[in-house]
Amino acid sequence: MAGLTFDDLIPSQQPNGNKPVLTFDDLIAGNVAAAPPQTGEELRFRIYDQLNAQREAAKPKPHAPYDTGNQKVDAASVYVDDLGFGLPGKAAAGVNALIRAPFTDKSVGEEYGNIRGQYQNARQQYKEDHPTANAIASVGGSIHGGTAVNRLAGEAVSQVAPRLAQAIGGSYIGSMAADAASGAAQGALSAYGHDQDMGLPTLIGGAVGAAARPVTSLVGGTASAIGSMMGFGNTTRAQNAIAEAIRRSGSSADEVANDLTRAAQQGQPEYMVADSLGNAGQRMLTGVARSPGDMRQQIAEQLQRRQAGQTDRLVNALSEGFDAPQTAAQTRTAMTDARNAAADTNYAAARQSAGAVDPTAAIEQADNFLQPGATGVMSNQTNIADDSIESAVRRARGYLTDGNSVLTDFNAALRAKRELDAMIERAAVNPSVQRELVPIRNALDDSLATASEPYAAARNQFRQESQAIGAIDEGTAAASARTRAPDNIDRFQQMTPEQQQPFRVGYVDPLIARTEAASMSPTTNKARALITGKTEQEFPAFAAPGRGDVMGERIAREQRMFETANQALGGSRTADNLADATDMMGFDPTMLGIAGNALTGNIRSAGMQALQQGVNAVQGRNQGTRDMIARMLMQSEPTQARAALAAAVRKGETLTRAQQAIVNAIIGAGSTAATR
Repeated sequence: MAGLTFDDLIPSQQPNGNKPVLTFDDLIAGNVAAAPPQTGEELRFRIYDQLNAQREAAKPKPHAPYDTGNQKVDAASVYVDDLGFGLPGKAAAGVNALIRAPFTDKSVGEEYGNIRGQYQNARQQYKEDHPTANAIASVGGSIHGGTAVNRLAGEAVSQVAPRLAQAIGGSYIGSMAADAASGAAQGALSAYGHDQDMGLPTLIGGAVGAAARPVTSLVGGTASAIGSMMGFGNTTRAQNAIAEAIRRSGSSADEVANDLTRAAQQGQPEYMVADSLGNAGQRMLTGVARSPGDMRQQIAEQLQRRQAGQTDRLVNALSEGFDAPQTAAQTRTAMTDARNAAADTNYAAARQSAGAVDPTAAIEQADNFLQPGATGVMSNQTNIADDSIESAVRRARGYLTDGNSVLTDFNAALRAKRELDAMIERAAVNPSVQRELVPIRNALDDSLATASEPYAAARNQFRQESQAIGAIDEGTAAASARTRAPDNIDRFQQMTPEQQQPFRVGYVDPLIARTEAASMSPTTNKARALITGKTEQEFPAFAAPGRGDVMGERIAREQRMFETANQALGGSRTADNLADATDMMGFDPTMLGIAGNALTGNIRSAGMQALQQGVNAVQGRNQGTRDMIARMLMQSEPTQARAALAAAVRKGETLTRAQQAIVNAIIGAGSTAATR
């Protein structure tokens, strides 16, 4: 039997107007027989109308209207509300409650609850009716608000605690911790603003903040590695690396360029960017010097050649710093000749106006030593030979008297005085002899001055010049490590300017000699011996006026330049050997080099090589990038260095701002995700 169709249930004849109309419910209940006759078309329309009515009745009842009080829910209001972490909506509800409460029978709290509930219902309805617009407005506002909060927080920390801000900004871990704290704070604030429990949003915000920077670095590193393999972006990566080195060094592009300018002006044009950047630049140059590439040989040759000239640069720094263009011996000879020439002229004038000389005081000085109890000059009773002191004193006395007559002629007395001067000078190896001869010579000198007024002036000038010559030896003694810096400085400050300059010559002469005598090996650092606790005190005190600071800078640069060469070329040769082996592996050095070391049992080298290649890959450091980095670091011309470093800093700042904006966006979006 055929199945019953919908049209079979509908009579084909016009219904009897005296009977009720058949409905869809009658059909469902099986009341077809009770239905009055009607056309199938009319019945079909009635059934459709009833189905539509039932569908409309099944729809959920609408929420509160979008407009609630003075608050309006649309994309703009959602954006502003989430920009302020939900606080604008709470503030608006509070203001409306304060305004409406006096005109109703409800308290401010009740009014606030009603208004806030209506607003939340309106937000929910808008979210359901316009999901895309709501999501865009909510996420955009969250990102905008999070970025603004991070920036303002960073500026506040910089103002209140600059050292803390510097420590956080200079450390990747510190930056991650700051991001986590910011995310947690934003999550908690957003939860409060949206009337939710703060626990879960705070945790989610902190987790998102902590992960934002590593995720950004990983994505950026992956993109850089892909670009590196394709040969794209070498200049950008090199500039970013240099910008990072500048940041780590704590200097600016202008400060580095000015440093190079001063070095060139002070006789050290070999000073380069890597030196000025300190450890950050040195380590980066070392990484290039110990990696495969065309710049390895150029770096090695330039650093070795520069180090070979360290001796000459240091000698120039010392001789100019102490104003000592001549050696101590040359200076002594020149000063002695000048003193003697002046003495000949001055003493000649003294002879012309001289009277008789009375050497009695000088003879008495000798007799005080030679009287009985010493040798018994007046009654010599033995044939015991004189010792060296007795012999010298007896000879000095013999220049003045023979026991019967006394020397009174001025010219003869002057010659005797010069003989005594010579005896004293030759007796420098025997201080005991000098100690007995000096009083005799001084007494005779006073007698000559009494006999001739011009002689007194000549004598004083001769003494001063002799003391200046003697300061050379004092300076030489002060350079010894066995003397104490405070004692040497105190003695130097007591000298006259005429004595201080010879002292400088005597002081620096052995330092220059030791510098010149040191090994010429590139691994020998001759600047190190000039940087001690003793020299740090004495150099500024003894240097020629106005030259101490420049000399100190030049010596410090030589120390820095040696450190650069030593880090790049010295130490273990493992890295160099690995780079050489990599170069020998052909056109695909990475995998072949690692596989070759692994197959030959050199697991350690294979591991180190794989690690290095992995780091280079993540950082996008191919050979082209490394060569560009090396050329920037080895730049020593100030103008070119300033331009290159400024461009690198601008590129690095652009990248940093972009990265920070991405991090802020991730934190802002993630920290409010739970509340949304």
